[in-house]
Amino acid sequence: MQYLLGIDNGNTVSKAALFNEHGDEIAVASCGAETFYPKPGWTERSMESLWSSTAQAIRDVIAKAGIDPHDIAGIGNTGHGNGLYLIDKDGQPVRNGIQSLDTRADYILAERKKRHVNEQAFPYILQEFWPAQPNALLPWIKHNEPDAYRRIDKIFLVKDYVKFCLTGERTSDFTDMSGTCLLDNAHKRYSRELLEMYDIPEMWDALPRLAESFDVVGRVTKEAAAATGLVEGTPVVGGLYDVDAGALGSGVIAPGTLCIIAGTWSINEVIIEQPVVNPALAMVHVAMVPNRWMVLEGSATSMANLEWFANTLCGEEKQLAAQRGVSVYEICSEMVASLPPGSTDIIFHPFLFGSNVQATARAGFYGVAGWHTKAHLLRALYEGVVYGHRNHIDKLRILGPLRVARITGGGSRSPVWTQIFADTLDMTMEVAEGVEVSAKGVAMSAGIGVGLYKDHGDAVAKAVRIVRTQEPIAENTALYDARYKAYRELLDVMQKPWDTLYALGNTE
Repeated sequence: MQYLLGIDNGNTVSKAALFNEHGDEIAVASCGAETFYPKPGWTERSMESLWSSTAQAIRDVIAKAGIDPHDIAGIGNTGHGNGLYLIDKDGQPVRNGIQSLDTRADYILAERKKRHVNEQAFPYILQEFWPAQPNALLPWIKHNEPDAYRRIDKIFLVKDYVKFCLTGERTSDFTDMSGTCLLDNAHKRYSRELLEMYDIPEMWDALPRLAESFDVVGRVTKEAAAATGLVEGTPVVGGLYDVDAGALGSGVIAPGTLCIIAGTWSINEVIIEQPVVNPALAMVHVAMVPNRWMVLEGSATSMANLEWFANTLCGEEKQLAAQRGVSVYEICSEMVASLPPGSTDIIFHPFLFGSNVQATARAGFYGVAGWHTKAHLLRALYEGVVYGHRNHIDKLRILGPLRVARITGGGSRSPVWTQIFADTLDMTMEVAEGVEVSAKGVAMSAGIGVGLYKDHGDAVAKAVRIVRTQEPIAENTALYDARYKAYRELLDVMQKPWDTLYALGNTE
């Protein structure tokens, strides 16, 4: 039996997962990677500890699976989008890696807005700027850390640095780099014009060689083999942007099917055949399938809200979960299921960690009365998260009809939540087998690269299986439509109060 290794480096955890060629998840291992907050708005990590945690996860997954590493046919990897990981000509880190939640470059984007750089760049990048992208972080380093800036030899994203540690090759892939605003996404190439707009033209030679996500770009070196337990010479492919990895791992590779990732972020995406220039859409980037593009709408408005609620308000439920040997989230879903659709008149805005609707937006429960219980609040939260997804998905519907969605992430593990998605969106929800879907996506990419699969279609046919399907219930859809209307009305009403609250929280 041959195996495929998928590596996934998020902002806090390095994961390694082994799959067989049929897509079965054989073993998963993870290792924490510490985040530093040296100043307000800064999120950094040691690049050396990033690699050591990844190497540990790889060693652990091989041991856990009990396989011969000679049977690993190929390796693919993914990681959080954007951020910045820089190496010098000797392959050493220039500074700490910068993660995807960093906001230090806010002022650079504000200054660009005054000069209308967004409008000039949009026909190339097909997306909006945000602070943790390399196009903003590189000018910040140029202005604030000139010695580090002069040492830069290659600009990496997190998965590119891990791939460099595995192979010694300085590469990136089209999907990941197309989310950075450094790439002319419509034509799949770097652009000197963009670097001029960003005042970093000298970075042209620091841009890494681009490859398709399934291209074999290198092989495990002797040093990496000693660190990880892998076999020297094992092929490593270009890798994937995490949102593309999740789509591939759930089998979304063609137009007409929506991919929903209900994780920390609300990710909603569809494949298209030609790039579109539409400022109403958050992002159009190069997809993992050749000659296809991905349209993405997203914000930090999904499962992170439930995590906060459970950690802050569910002490009793955590004790009950421990007694029963289940997750606290299972208890939460049971509480939501105890109330039928339409049984709560509370509306929740899922903006605990930011929003795409307004920079100052805050989370809130609206309409709470004395007779409401914690179950009512939880149902409102579950519904509000779905309304946040719907706000994105309604924008994607201009690209064509959407009747089926593949849903992954923590939200997909709750049949109660998945049914709320189906009813609210009036769409069939399909859940693919497996937990580490993004790791599976890059493992499938590696399978294509080493010839275990002929192409993406063959990979999906052999490795992806639907384990649950939930159809919309018409009478529930009408109930959720009424509540979504109230959700939207409150968005409009709260614009000024949110600004006032922001000002209160930012006074000296």
